[in-house]
Amino acid sequence: MRTIKINDNLYEYIASKTKVIGEPAEDILRRLLDVPTKPTQKLAGEQHELADTLENPSLKFKSAVDKFLYILSAAHKLKPETFNKILKIQGRERKYFATSKSEIESSGNSTQPKQIPETTYWSMTNSPTQQKATMLRQVLEETGFSKQAALAASRIIN
Repeated sequence: MRTIKINDNLYEYIASKTKVIGEPAEDILRRLLDVPTKPTQKLAGEQHELADTLENPSLKFKSAVDKFLYILSAAHKLKPETFNKILKIQGRERKYFATSKSEIESSGNSTQPKQIPETTYWSMTNSPTQQKATMLRQVLEETGFSKQAALAASRIIN
């Protein structure tokens, strides 16, 4: 959890929006900003090609890496014909995706490549969670998923 500093006027405004005594400031802000309580919460009317996958209980994985690999595997199952486009996604020096473990390992130190389950593709997994979310969004958009699906999946990783 993070702490932010705000001036007294803003604090008083937030406090004035309290609906029940003792309501946490976080809940008030979520309500005012229309931010879901849980990252995996499906927004009303949210429908996209990954909606069922993202609601799957398997996403209760503890690590961002496991969620990342699970969603990549699901994307491959849904769009195997365009999934090879992920091979274009890379950093300045590091390969993020490849068809072999050694290809990723040779692109940098501490890449920690892991095979995407039920595919012949590999992914670098030694990156910050935020970067994994960005990589996932790029993969989904590049392989033909809607922006809505890509954003929803990247929220799951964070």
